[in-house]
Amino acid sequence: MTMTDEARLLQMKNEEEELRFPAFDADTALALGVALIDEARRSGKAVTVDITRAGHRLFLHAMEGTYPENEDWIRRKNNTVGRFAKSSWHTALLLRGENKTLETDYGLSGGDYVLAGGAFPLIVAGEGQIGTITVSGLPDQEDHDLVTAGIRRFLSEPQD
Repeated sequence: MTMTDEARLLQMKNEEEELRFPAFDADTALALGVALIDEARRSGKAVTVDITRAGHRLFLHAMEGTYPENEDWIRRKNNTVGRFAKSSWHTALLLRGENKTLETDYGLSGGDYVLAGGAFPLIVAGEGQIGTITVSGLPDQEDHDLVTAGIRRFLSEPQD
């Protein structure tokens, strides 16, 4: 059974409201980054993970089997999250559903922005969006699902 586009968009809106951090610092980024790598390993996937706060990269790890191009995908996905304040996959599905493109409707270069899954807004309660949490290396929906599942698991576990 496939989820309708409308249901998927609602699910993503709910994820962006739910997956918020009480606080976030460099130590949180390290622990979350390792948790996302562990999430990928559990599913037998190879990804590059990036966590950036206010333009400062706090975590980057490229698993064996990924490529340098994944970092460019991350940069473009992060720009998309920064511009639209939604996950990159949420933005992609939303714009596709409205028959809009980044270039024509927003004047944004495909060299700097991309409609692809995997980047999620880093949102801190009381502060709002302060950065991005991004996975690259899998098909769009899989990148999105891995990053959201990893964040959800991380937030549900007690942190030291």
